[in-house]
Parts: sequence; C-alpha cells; structure tokens
Amino acid sequence: MNPGICYLYEYQNKKRRRNAGFLKVARHYQSCILQLHIRGISAGNGASLELWAFCLHGSDMVGTQIASLTCFNRTVSARLPVSESTFPEGTSLPEIDGFLVRFPGGNPPVFWIASDQFLDADPAAMREPVTESQPDIEPDVSPEAPEPIPEDEPPSDSSNVIPADSDAKPSAENESPAKSEPSEPETVPEPAASPDASSDVALSSEVHPAGSGARKIQRSDLSRLPRKFWSLANNSFLLHGYHNYAHLLLVEENDHIWLGVPGIYDPREARAAELFGFPQFTRDYIRELDLSEEERNDDADFGHWCRYLDQAK
Repeated sequence: MNPGICYLYEYQNKKRRRNAGFLKVARHYQSCILQLHIRGISAGNGASLELWAFCLHGSDMVGTQIASLTCFNRTVSARLPVSESTFPEGTSLPEIDGFLVRFPGGNPPVFWIASDQFLDADPAAMREPVTESQPDIEPDVSPEAPEPIPEDEPPSDSSNVIPADSDAKPSAENESPAKSEPSEPETVPEPAASPDASSDVALSSEVHPAGSGARKIQRSDLSRLPRKFWSLANNSFLLHGYHNYAHLLLVEENDHIWLGVPGIYDPREARAAELFGFPQFTRDYIRELDLSEEERNDDADFGHWCRYLDQAK
C-alpha cells in the first residue's frame, strides 16, 4: 500500500458490501501513523476488534495483528503509531496488500478491509507468518497479575476517538531529566543533523549522578512497575530496541522514574522515538550499566531514548 487515504469496505460472508469508513496512512521512516474510522458496527460499547496487516500470496493471506481497537456508539475511530517491524514477513508499507479489521475469534461473518485491490477475502483462512526463530518477548508477569494490555493509542484529532491514558511529562516544579523543554506533542521537531546539537536532549547528570539509581532491566521487569505502565511492554519502539540490544534502562531518583530504550542517535530515528513516546536521548548511563558487547554498539552514537513515567494517580 502507498501512503494516503484508502476506503474501508465492509465484508459479509466473504463478499464486499458497502463503504464503511476510511483509513489514512502516513509514513515516517520505518513507522506509520494509521488513522481509521469505521461506522455502523453491529456491536455494543466496549466491544473489542483486531487490526491486522496482511500480504497476499496467490489466494493465501498472511497477516499479523498489529493493534486492538474498541467500539463506541457503533463506531471505531482511532489514530495510532505502528512500527513496520510488526508487519508480516518483515515487509514494509509498500509491500503490504492491505489492513483488515475483524472481531476476535478468527471466523466472524462481518469484517472490514482497506486495500488497493478489489478482492474477495476469507479472514478465517488467514495464517500468521512462519519464522525460523523468534525471541521470547512475553513478559514474566506474576500469577496474580494480568497480562499487559495492548499498547496505548495516542489521542486523535477526531472527536470520536476514545481517549487513552498517556504518560505525562514532569511539571515545571519537578526535577526534569531534560536540558531543554520537550516539544509540543502535536508536532514532531526536525532534529539537528549533529548528535551534539541542542535538540539532542539528554538526562542531566546533575539530577542523576553516576550510581544514583540507574540500572539495566529486562522487558519482563516492566510487570513490577505500577499497572498503568504494563502496556509499555507492547510498545513497538520499545520492542525494536529491546530485541536489538536485549535490555532496557530504568532510572529512579527522588521519586521520579525514567524508562530508556537502547538505540543509535539519528535524526530520523528521533522522529520515530517521539512518535512512540520516547522523546529524550541520553548517553550518560552506558558505563554505569556495564553493558556487554551484545548490549551496546561502540561503532555508532549509542545511547538510550527515554520517557518520564508519571506515578501520579
């Protein structure tokens, strides 16, 4: 599929019936922003639906679920960031044949498809891609704790969108880990080409001196944070960095917590990091964490993309 607007068609018993909404796709580096709106859904408030990306191989559909959606007033309206690493078979947006929305269960009579192609589809026959090896990314959640909920959706410009909780930035009275104020959430700033530029925001060593509470953690350790942060275990940007470097950064100081994802500084990567909620970059904790060769990159501008975890409420 190409970036732009595509109609969403309702299918019943594998046949296309009517136009039921639209899907708008914007691409930023190796991530996409999906804005979708579906109306006339025969489901009650709070009903869950699945969003899948799929590729066609002849008559076969190969797909992966990339998000969960919620119905409200017979409507689904959402705006969410999606990493291309979640697409089936390692494909990029131009190689995707479409997106499919369906009720859970795998064999619903009604579903919705946005695609550049006219096709009669059977989501019940859709299979997930087969991979030779896939890292175990399931968080080690204690028996009494539920599995992490799906990734929070960023707020949409549409008034019909169900707002999702988002992590707030520190107030002006609190100690902030940034040398400069973060940008407004509605816009993504153009980062400077040089990694030493002022837009390259780092955690302040004065606020967090060496040995003051920074440590290396695993993704499963997120289940020990307050419940409202469990959804970060499914954040696409976090998964990408964790799979590459097998660790996360946690900084605890003066009742404040910052979570960091390992990565390489790059202006385009800075855009993706901010879209997924990690707007700040720091190199301050590499030595303190005692990283192995597999957990760092000495040949590039390596550090951590960070976000503040507000423990209020």
